[in-house]
Amino acid sequence: MRIALLHTRLSGYLASCLREFKAMAGAELLIYAWPNQPDAPFESSQFADLGKIRNRREHADPEIGKALRDFRPKAILTSGWVDKGYVMICKQMRREEGVPVIAGCDTQWTGSPRQQVASLIAPWHVRKAIDVLWVTGERQAVLGRALGFHGERLWEGYYACDWGKFAAKAESREQRAESDGMRSFLYVGRYAPEKGLDTLTKAYSIYRQRAERPWKLVCAGAGPLRETLVRAGTEDRGFIQPDELPELMGEATAFILPSRFEPWGVVAHEAAATGLPLILSDACGAGAHLLRHHGNGYIFPAGDAKALAERMEQMTCLPETKRREWGETGFHLSKQYTPKRWAETLLAGLAPRPK
Repeated sequence: MRIALLHTRLSGYLASCLREFKAMAGAELLIYAWPNQPDAPFESSQFADLGKIRNRREHADPEIGKALRDFRPKAILTSGWVDKGYVMICKQMRREEGVPVIAGCDTQWTGSPRQQVASLIAPWHVRKAIDVLWVTGERQAVLGRALGFHGERLWEGYYACDWGKFAAKAESREQRAESDGMRSFLYVGRYAPEKGLDTLTKAYSIYRQRAERPWKLVCAGAGPLRETLVRAGTEDRGFIQPDELPELMGEATAFILPSRFEPWGVVAHEAAATGLPLILSDACGAGAHLLRHHGNGYIFPAGDAKALAERMEQMTCLPETKRREWGETGFHLSKQYTPKRWAETLLAGLAPRPK
């Protein structure tokens, strides 16, 4: 089975899903992807076993179209419709070669004027290039339905972390007793404004003034706001490659994602799979599926530093037995999304339909 990917940027979690699919289907992949961003410098070696990977920036649209026709894929998997060249290629492959196109989507429905217009013109735009919209969760499914995708043309579960690696750390965390000095909050993500790091640093300052024994705040990532985090007294670990992230998650006591804008947030899935209680802003799309308020963590309004500080203080005051109980709840919620289920969804979607 040959599958072509027209993608934005590759990630460790996508690689784990593709690896599982290759193993299940004996698939051959042809991948075009944009180069990685400076604040997400993934090592290219982790993608080496996936197949032919070509830099999107180095190939013109006609060249990519010809390569796909020569490759003769059973389907095309593309990351939305932000790349106009990809959209044109998908239209051509559907019309001229009869190749089905599956588009991933993590955009939440907000009802904005732009989305309202998009829903009106979808029959002449998005649906001309895409057969199936594969969304991350329910907030994105609302958008999919507004664009005219229903039933077998609307799949869920497009993002899944490398679940097995994080789940292994959940088991070891259960056996570890924590002293006060070991306890810590963890943030993992880009050091960028949309991640709500101004909220996080203000909240951490308030929290440290209030808490009798404040936990340290460990941050892992890269980006322009690194110095802001360091000045706030956080412990900066720098950018962590995917293979090293389960170990870091296993050291933490609770996870915070304070984003102002976060369509999904795979890192919240990774934290839940590690058995960590969560503190997420209400902007995080994954929270709708992976967080139960007072069940395995807390939710707070994006941008509200006082509310986040209160959640951090509440987490600190929880008995250790309750935090472990919450971690177990989050761990079970994390089982909704795994590379195996991702691969099974794609295989089932590509299977011939009975006449």
